[in-house]
Amino acid sequence: MATAGGAQAQSSRTSDRPQRAAKLYQEDIVQLIDEPSSLGLVMRCWHDAEDLPPIPEDEIVDPLLRPLKQGEVGISFYPKGTREILHESKLRLVDRTYQPGDLLKRSVDDLQAGVVTSIEVTGLLEHTISGEEIPGWKTTSETDCDLEIDMGDYVVYDDWVGQVVEMFDEAVVEMGDGKIVRLPELTARLGVGEKGLHILPAPVPGVHNFFNFLLGNAQPSTQDTVLSVRRTVLAIAWLAINQALGPSEASTRQRPQRFWHGSDMGKLTLVRRRAEQCLRVGDRLLLKNREEMPVTLHGKEGVQQQGPVEVRTAVVKQTHTIVNVLWQDGKRDCLDAKDTVPYMNPDEYDCWPGDHVLWKDEEQKRPAVVQSVNAADRTAVIRFSDSGKTELASVLELDPHGTTEWPGVSANEGFGLSRGDFVFIHPEGTTNGATPPAVPRIGEVESWVRDSNGLNGQAGGWRREMISLGNSIAQQRGTDPSVEEGTIRRPQAGDTSLNWFGEVTDQRLDGDVEVMLPDSSSVILPLSRLTRLYDGLEQLEDMWSEISEDDVDSFDSVGANGETESAGFWSLDDSGHWVKETTEGDDWATDDEDENMSVEAERWPSPPPNSSPPLETESVVSVLASEEPEPGPPIVVEGIPSPATPPTTLSTSTPTADTPPVQNGAATAIDSGTDRSEYWKRFELLPSAPADHAFFASPPAQTSRTFLARLTKEYRVLQSSLPDNILVRAYEDRTDLLRSMIIGPDNTPYEDAPFVIDWQFDSNFPHSPPIAHFLSWTNGNGRVNPNLYEEGKVCLSILGTWAGDKNEMWNPARSSLLQCLISIQGLVLVKEPWFCEPAYEKLRGTEEGIVNSRLYSEKAYVLSRGFVRRALDLAPIGFESELKWFYYTNGMLDKILHDSAVLIQKSKSPPADDEADTELAIPRLTGGGIISLERTLNKLRALAAAQGHPTAFSSSSPSSTP
Repeated sequence: MATAGGAQAQSSRTSDRPQRAAKLYQEDIVQLIDEPSSLGLVMRCWHDAEDLPPIPEDEIVDPLLRPLKQGEVGISFYPKGTREILHESKLRLVDRTYQPGDLLKRSVDDLQAGVVTSIEVTGLLEHTISGEEIPGWKTTSETDCDLEIDMGDYVVYDDWVGQVVEMFDEAVVEMGDGKIVRLPELTARLGVGEKGLHILPAPVPGVHNFFNFLLGNAQPSTQDTVLSVRRTVLAIAWLAINQALGPSEASTRQRPQRFWHGSDMGKLTLVRRRAEQCLRVGDRLLLKNREEMPVTLHGKEGVQQQGPVEVRTAVVKQTHTIVNVLWQDGKRDCLDAKDTVPYMNPDEYDCWPGDHVLWKDEEQKRPAVVQSVNAADRTAVIRFSDSGKTELASVLELDPHGTTEWPGVSANEGFGLSRGDFVFIHPEGTTNGATPPAVPRIGEVESWVRDSNGLNGQAGGWRREMISLGNSIAQQRGTDPSVEEGTIRRPQAGDTSLNWFGEVTDQRLDGDVEVMLPDSSSVILPLSRLTRLYDGLEQLEDMWSEISEDDVDSFDSVGANGETESAGFWSLDDSGHWVKETTEGDDWATDDEDENMSVEAERWPSPPPNSSPPLETESVVSVLASEEPEPGPPIVVEGIPSPATPPTTLSTSTPTADTPPVQNGAATAIDSGTDRSEYWKRFELLPSAPADHAFFASPPAQTSRTFLARLTKEYRVLQSSLPDNILVRAYEDRTDLLRSMIIGPDNTPYEDAPFVIDWQFDSNFPHSPPIAHFLSWTNGNGRVNPNLYEEGKVCLSILGTWAGDKNEMWNPARSSLLQCLISIQGLVLVKEPWFCEPAYEKLRGTEEGIVNSRLYSEKAYVLSRGFVRRALDLAPIGFESELKWFYYTNGMLDKILHDSAVLIQKSKSPPADDEADTELAIPRLTGGGIISLERTLNKLRALAAAQGHPTAFSSSSPSSTP
């Protein structure tokens, strides 16, 4: 998501020389160079994609929350728990953590990336209380977990797969005076060996007396130490049932109970991914050979009837990770994790051997399996699933993520599977019901899990029930044997009872998938026999993310009958605080002010009450019909000028092969040698709204006097002040609708291409911003711009679709549709659109930023040429004659074909050290970019020929069509 502010900051700058590559990343294990014994975990990095508003310094509680300067990282040191922001130069990398499926590179400027297929981790251990080191590096096979189960773990019972979504713990704590107490509480907060004032929490309302019962008159101290922790109650969300069962048998398996405790825990079987069994810093473990472990004794004689408490638990202090990597070219490596860097911002077209993708052009879609990828050239060898033949394709024509419409794939699913996915296995001779390469997912969390009661510090709903159950168990501990927990089972080698479920471990070039079963054996299965398990915690994250986006999208609420519910809105002030804004005293006028004022400076008061009858739709039309538009002054919006006079004229003569390239050079031009107003109408009022308008089927807005008065002023400004490369159409029968077309600015990936946006004014206008819908013609090949979504959303602060500061947000007293249009033209359709993402602006000038920006701009350029083809092939209603005149009569299609041909020819030649290239939005294309562009150019030539307007520029090389 992007903000106008982020785009504006980069609109006037070009890429600098590379600055510095990031040295550290989140979850890295580091040590102080000046104090090697001090180890820590990286929690935040200066280059992280953080879109949070800044927090005023006087409100910062956690020292890691202040804004980071370039080169700074936030560290949590262990075991002392101190947190500090330091410069990377003061730290040394000790280990780098990965999971199967993670992406990495050898270096940040390497074009080729790899995917982690598996990891091998060894660790150094020390006693969690005494700090005594345990000699030698240990592996997973030599250790046991101190706790049997953790949050997010999967369990199996009676053919059901469930996930732990909450836990109630009972900890044994040694107080500073040596007393031993028991501490029951919700959530897994404590670990053995933790020490400090935070161990004993403030009593939870409603259970205060019970805490006193367990703790007596104990007061927190810095010496309070956790000696042991046990899980006493588990809340389990049961997600899905064994897919190998027949319908009749499955109907007999009722969904298991919600809460598990006591001996019932022994009926559960724990299943974990391979990576989840690997050692991690901070893990509490026991050696399988308990005799090798140091022991500490705690407690006073007579305080506890059972005598002193023994603690043997160790903690992982340091790890060493080896990663097994599959590179895009198909080669495999085994590397020290420290010799790699995480691939933090992958290109949306990145894919790897064995990935299922969809190859597509505008006529067809075909499933395929990637065989190898040339990352530098952006090409891939793919094997078509329907024919078995292999072809070389541009990665720009591949959909690896399932964003394209395809049978059996919903909007939030995808193609194929990933390493580490848990899958259900369908019996031989049956399928998952989807059309390959789609893979369905199952596992809807129960409604009770979505209950947010208790997340605000006040226990409620099912969490309160869980607390009551856990407290009851704690009270009965030592007197009632039935409350003692059973031992959770683990899958055993040779036990095939759970082999209807497994983990994806690898993907093969023929499209099949390797799955590891619970009994440790592996099988090779076709995609059609697998269904992915939808992680329950992932579902909750998706739910909260959707709620958050809805909050942004509903920035200005409209009450019943279209009336505003409040007099203002909330925005960030200069100090980072959210404040309420009002618009009192800043109303607009109707007719008699000077129209030759800048959009930013306009302040039009409302007409006095009862001065004239309410305006009807006809009055808006009649006002426009009686006026002749006059050229307005230059429009300035947020520092971006837009010319009020025609830009440089483009000759309509046909270019030749010897003509210098115009791409990224001359301005997008409207030929002023003829009376262009007859062919290029910037603003026009049409009788009726077209059926292809995005909001045509929506109910018309309930117009009020304020609405129509403001709309009249908007029309006048548009009629007189639109730049030459922005066209707008209004409609007599639907005053709440508009359509605009923006021609892409010079020296950007969008140069000369048409971008159409449909607009709607709701009944609350102008107190709420206009609603925009972008007509995306990418054919499912990804966004043409970070701000312009394929589903039509236009992400911009002034439209209320992005939470910017108050100077960027819609203000009815000073904002207008013209300002919205010029903001899109000047702040969205920019030279380096990758940096429109706020989180990426900080990477400007870095090697990573330069590489990613170049790849994104190439994609935007190729897709934009496709926009030209789509507009000419099926012109949006209202702009038919303008498009025909602009591209055919005015010679813009010849210019596009010429520029593209010259760019292709240049890209196929050896690169020259030409400083001028650094100033071009698209200096060169990759091989994949050339393949995709040539397909579009061939279609543009065919359109030109069909109009009796053949172009002199033919394809520089044959187009390869799979």
